[in-house]
Amino acid sequence: MTQAPTNSSPIGITLYAVDSPSGSELNLQTQEEADWYESRRDRYLADNKFTQVSDLQDLDRLLMLEVMLYRWGLWMGQGFDYLFSRVDENQLQKNLKDYSTEVRLIKASLGIDKITRDKDKGESLSDYVENLLERAKIFGYHRNAQYEMAVTKFYQLRSMVMTYDRCDDEERELLDLSLESIVGWIKEDVIAPFDQLQADFRKEQSMWIRSM
Repeated sequence: MTQAPTNSSPIGITLYAVDSPSGSELNLQTQEEADWYESRRDRYLADNKFTQVSDLQDLDRLLMLEVMLYRWGLWMGQGFDYLFSRVDENQLQKNLKDYSTEVRLIKASLGIDKITRDKDKGESLSDYVENLLERAKIFGYHRNAQYEMAVTKFYQLRSMVMTYDRCDDEERELLDLSLESIVGWIKEDVIAPFDQLQADFRKEQSMWIRSM
């Protein structure tokens, strides 16, 4: 729980004390920072089990880095700091990049990064291969559907072109067969359905990517 604000800053700025995972006290600059820190801390402790003191100390450091990223991100967005002084955006961008890298490293060492979480889902090599083969089969079905559509539409187009060549103007008019009508048929009956077939498959592919 955030403690009552204290004027512990040597320049008289009110600070907000929070307790770190290891039990040490940390002073933050705003109530919003303190609330954000405590929410983040409690979520880490609820979602993960840390049994070693060193892990809690690493979590202290992780939260400190993340609260700095939170602070600098806010400053970058508004263009000034808590004292309404203009910020050096280039320096902030460099800080954000450096700290983000260190955050990823600490998360990996604590085993709370996405890669470790995915491994903990329990997917074995056989499960992975089975999923891969299933998706390959679905991709094969898609290719077959494309091939079937392409061949069918080609023979239809071939028939239209050959009929056009055999007919005179009167017969073409009777059949409503012209270069314009052929091109229109290609756009509406060939290109549009083919694009839709591909779009539907891409939706399924996007679900595969999100599950990786």
